Amino acid sequence: MIMLLSLLFMSIAQAETKQQITIINNGKAGGSYNARTQMYREGLVAAGYEVIYEDVGKISQAVKMFKETDKPTVMVYSNNQVYKQGLFHTKENFVMLEYQQPLYICQTNESKSKTSGLTVAHGKGYDTRLLNKVLGDDIVLVPYKNSSAMLKGILGGDVDMMVNNQGKSFMYMESGNGTCEPSNLLPIMHATVIGTNVNLSQIREVMFDITMDLQFLEYHNSRQLNRPSNTWQNELLIVQGHEKQWQN
Repeated sequence: MIMLLSLLFMSIAQAETKQQITIINNGKAGGSYNARTQMYREGLVAAGYEVIYEDVGKISQAVKMFKETDKPTVMVYSNNQVYKQGLFHTKENFVMLEYQQPLYICQTNESKSKTSGLTVAHGKGYDTRLLNKVLGDDIVLVPYKNSSAMLKGILGGDVDMMVNNQGKSFMYMESGNGTCEPSNLLPIMHATVIGTNVNLSQIREVMFDITMDLQFLEYHNSRQLNRPSNTWQNELLIVQGHEKQWQN
């Protein structure tokens, strides 16, 4: 009886001291933001946190919530969004550089003979001026909600081309319906984690451990994502240096 009471009191004490953290989902089902958020959410729960899950599903609204909250909060992010969203990686919010990848430009076999008016799928958060600078003005830009929707669109014949991440571009090449090439004109995309009202060093350690889980390793390996793990200071310098290239 005494033993049972002791275990009960220990459980109550542990529950009372659980750290609470909010994770904002800025993506939609099928997209990389959503996939990463779900894995971090599960990992934080497994690490003993009381997780408040905000399923926003829209990057602009998620950024607004991130900027305004006074609660411990984390969010997946990437450097291709910083100028469009007005939220930059700083020493006050940077947690971790999760991976880096080039953006790919894919084109259907059927559209190879077209010389003008090519329809190009791109993510809603992409800077259209930058895309026009790289691909020219004689194209029709078609925004999609996420990388999966772009892949579905080009496979369905709705567009002639797409600018997409490495994983979805590999999937498209495997279909045999077209070709993809990594762009040496578009900047490198860095996938990051940012936080506010948190101990950055502490949460970095937790998030890094989560990415060492089998689920995360399979996600990275299946998409051949390069992880330039380094010190916090060096990762921040890498991200800040490349995010400037997204400015027009």
